[in-house]
Amino acid sequence: MEPLAAHYVDSDRALQPLIQHLAGQPVVGLDTEFISEGRYEPALCLVQVSTPEGIWILDPLAVPDLGKFWKVLTDAEREVVAVAARQEIRFCARGAGRIPGKVLDVQIAAGLLGYGYPLSHTNLVYRLLNIRVHSGESFTDWRKRPLTTLQLRYAADDVRYLLEMRAKLQQKAEKMGRTEWVAGECARLAADVTRDEEKWRIAGSTRMSRRQLGVLRELWRWRDNAARLANLPSMRVLSDAMLLEVAQRSPNTVEDLFAIRGLDRKIFRKSEAAMVEAVRRGRQLPDDDLPTNDRREDPQQVAVLAKLLSVASNGLAAEFEVDPALLATTADLQATVRWFLDRDGAPKPSILEGWRGEILAEPLLGFLEGRKVVRVGNAKRANPLVFEDFTR
Repeated sequence: MEPLAAHYVDSDRALQPLIQHLAGQPVVGLDTEFISEGRYEPALCLVQVSTPEGIWILDPLAVPDLGKFWKVLTDAEREVVAVAARQEIRFCARGAGRIPGKVLDVQIAAGLLGYGYPLSHTNLVYRLLNIRVHSGESFTDWRKRPLTTLQLRYAADDVRYLLEMRAKLQQKAEKMGRTEWVAGECARLAADVTRDEEKWRIAGSTRMSRRQLGVLRELWRWRDNAARLANLPSMRVLSDAMLLEVAQRSPNTVEDLFAIRGLDRKIFRKSEAAMVEAVRRGRQLPDDDLPTNDRREDPQQVAVLAKLLSVASNGLAAEFEVDPALLATTADLQATVRWFLDRDGAPKPSILEGWRGEILAEPLLGFLEGRKVVRVGNAKRANPLVFEDFTR
């Protein structure tokens, strides 16, 4: 079979036929090249798409208005196929104001079907199709123009095999009865990417009072907005360590603020009033609006039981040919133990629902209730554990 031709799109005139072509395609492969270093949001440098008819490499530096392209790509009936799709989903949301109607993350699908997780694009192509692809341009500066022949070949290869890998994964998913598993986990990824969560609970904040946490949250919001406006990484505006220090001291005035060691008046000259105002907002929050303190004083059995569940989870992952990292994290297992010990109306942990619940719910609850035991069956097997009902 002749390799698909790659077309370079660097003008509005060349973009229009591609948009028309994509409108009739139910499945499209997608990859992007971007620069994230030193920025609040990554700078998009290339967009690559593939269909059964060809490959297109879009240059957003030459065609800055890709709005119509993103709209057609994210049509509700169209499936977008990508590897480690998180950033591609974000670009879709930024360009079209919505995420794709359907997403297949090849990396996740492979992890649910026994190939391993997380595998790089190069390893996925080799494991699934037994094809070796060039991987030497991973750290290239995609902002520079003109692009070399080697760079364009690398960019094209990133989407060249996506649809073929999709077909192989679909076939195996159907054989294993896991089509819904794959679809559900990819939908969960898309939802997680677009969920607007503030990640203000930074390391070191667990021992702060609720009032200090309220101040910290307001300072985090100030820093996040300042970073967005300046298009800088948040840590370049103010480090996490200094954010914690300011929140703990909660200065009333600019003079109090600059009494904190490490704050330079010249650097924060334009931000000093905004920082003090953020502190003031946090200090004046009503008690009911203050964040809860997530510090936990777990009983000793939580750690012990979570380790037991970890052994069981890893064994079940091997038995079902699912990567352990996708099945359950340490935090998931700890949360399950806490829920079991104190069921006060809290929702059931996510690992006991959906496809994870199909694997984990009965064994884990069986262990915690004393109905299940685990023993070594055959130490030479990939999964040496045997799960049995407990009999006295």
